[in-house]
Amino acid sequence: MKKYNSLGLTCITLTLLLAACGQSTKAATNQRTLNVAVSTEARSLDPAHAVDATSGAILQQIMTPLYDHDKSGKIIPAMATKVVKPTDNGKTYTLTLRKDVKWSDGTPVTAKDFVYSLKRIVDPKTKTEFAYQYDAIANYQDIVDGKKSPDTLGVSAPSKYVLKIQLSQPTPYFSSQMTGYYPTNEAAVKRYGKKFGSSADKIVTNGAYKIKNFSTTSDSWDYVKDPNFYAAKTVKINHVHVNVLKDSSTVDNLFATGKLDDAPLSGNLIQKEAQNPALTKTPAANMNYLQLNTKNPQLNNVNLRRAISAALDRQSLTSKVLQDGSQPAKSFVPKGLKTNPTTGKDFTEDAKTPLTYSPTKAKAYLKAALKELNTDSISFSILTSDVDTDKQVGEYIQSQLTKVLPQLKVTVSSLPKMTRIQRSLDGKFDAVLMSWNSTIQDPSDYLNTATADNISNFSKFSDEQFTALMKKVNTTTGQSATARYQQELAANARVIDVAGYIPVFQSANSRLINTKVGGLHYSMLQPAEYRYAYFK
Repeated sequence: MKKYNSLGLTCITLTLLLAACGQSTKAATNQRTLNVAVSTEARSLDPAHAVDATSGAILQQIMTPLYDHDKSGKIIPAMATKVVKPTDNGKTYTLTLRKDVKWSDGTPVTAKDFVYSLKRIVDPKTKTEFAYQYDAIANYQDIVDGKKSPDTLGVSAPSKYVLKIQLSQPTPYFSSQMTGYYPTNEAAVKRYGKKFGSSADKIVTNGAYKIKNFSTTSDSWDYVKDPNFYAAKTVKINHVHVNVLKDSSTVDNLFATGKLDDAPLSGNLIQKEAQNPALTKTPAANMNYLQLNTKNPQLNNVNLRRAISAALDRQSLTSKVLQDGSQPAKSFVPKGLKTNPTTGKDFTEDAKTPLTYSPTKAKAYLKAALKELNTDSISFSILTSDVDTDKQVGEYIQSQLTKVLPQLKVTVSSLPKMTRIQRSLDGKFDAVLMSWNSTIQDPSDYLNTATADNISNFSKFSDEQFTALMKKVNTTTGQSATARYQQELAANARVIDVAGYIPVFQSANSRLINTKVGGLHYSMLQPAEYRYAYFK
C-alpha cells in the first residue's frame, strides 16, 4: 500500500510539474517578441490618408474592417457578423456588426463609427487621396462636386449595431471594397485634429494590436496585444517589433543571426537563399509601372512612350535581375486577380496587349518620335523610391533604354518613398516608377488610376477613347458581367497601346520567415496578420 500510495503521489507530483511546465512554456512563448522588417516608412495611420503599402499593412494589424480575407483570398466577416448579399437589385447592403468590439480606449465600436468614417473620407475638406474608391456609394459624386453635403452620403445606422450602405448602382466588387472599410473614432479626430494618425499617441484603434513608438518619421515601432480586442484570447504573440530596413543585405544578415523572424528579401540574395526552408514566395496583386509626365511635350509623344515600352525586356528583368518570383507584366491588371465570367480564363490570358520585347519596333517608334519632335535626342530622369528593388528596376530600365535606344539620355533618381510620393503628387518628375496594389478583385481598380481626373494619374495622361471605355466599365446598371469584362479588356488594351501607363512587372512577395513561427500567411491580396502567428 505504501508503495502504491508513494507511486500515486509521485504521479500526481509529476503531473503537476508537467502542467506547470506547460503553462510556463506557453507563457514564455506569449512573451517572446516577434521581430519583423518592412522596407519603407509609413505615411499615416489615419484610414483617410493611409495611401501607401506600409500604412495599409499597419492598419491590417491595428484595425478591424467590415470584411477581411482569409489566407486563400476568400472574403470573410470581420466587424460584420456575416458576408451579406445585397438587396434592392444589388444596391443596398445591410450589415449587422459585432457587439463585442471595443476601441483601444475601452469604448464600444458601433455602426455610427463607420458612418462617420465614410462621410469624413468623401468630404472634400478631408482631402482624402483616394476618395474615389468610395464612389459606388449613393451621392458620392454630388458630394465631391460640392453639390450636396457629406451628410447625404448613402450610409446610415438604423440601430447601434446595424450599418446600411446604399449604392448609386449595382457594384459587383463592392464586397471586396469593404475589406478596406475601417471605422474612425470621431472623438479622437476632434481631439487631435490634423495630427490624427500621425503618431501612436494620436490614434484610437479596434484591432488585435495597439501601436506604440510610432511616428511618420519612425524607422521602428511596436505592436502590443490589445486586451480589449474581441478575440484577444486567440492572439498568441503579445509583442511585435518592426524595423524599417531598406537594404536587403542587412535583412539577410539579421535574419541569419536570429534577430529577425519575418522580413522581405530582394535581389541576388533570393538566389543565395534559394535552398533555405525559411524562404517563401507569394504572388502579389502589385503592378509596377512607369508613368511619363505628359506636361513634358516630349514625353507626351505617343511614339516615344511606345518606344520605351517596346525596349523593355520584362522577362530578363524578372528572371535575371529581380529573381524573386516576380512576373513580367502581360497587362496592366495582375495575373490572378480576375477571371473571365464565361470561360474562367485569367484576365491576363484574355488580354491581347503588345508588351513583348522588340528592339526593332522600339527603334521604329523612336525614329518616328524624333521626327515628330524635330530633335535627334531626348533626355529624361526616372524617379524611384530608395528601396533595393525599385533602385534595381530603375537602373535596369536606364541600362536597357540607353542600350536599345542610344538617342535617349536617361538618368535615375532614387529618393525615400515618402519623398517620391510627394514629388509624384506635385507632378515634379519626368518619369516615375509606380506600383499599385489592391484588395479589390476587379480590373477597374487598376484601370481607373489611368483616368484623366484620378488622383493617382500623376502623369496627367488623357485619352478620349480610354475615357469612353472606362465610362462604360464604370456604368454597371443593365450591363452583364460578361459585357463589362469585355469593356475592361478593351480599356486595358487601349491604355497599353498608347502607352499611357507602361506596365513593367508584377511583384512577388519573397520573404524569410522563421521556420519556428507558424500562422504567418501572406496572400496575393494582403499581408499576414500577426494575430494568427505563433511560436512553435
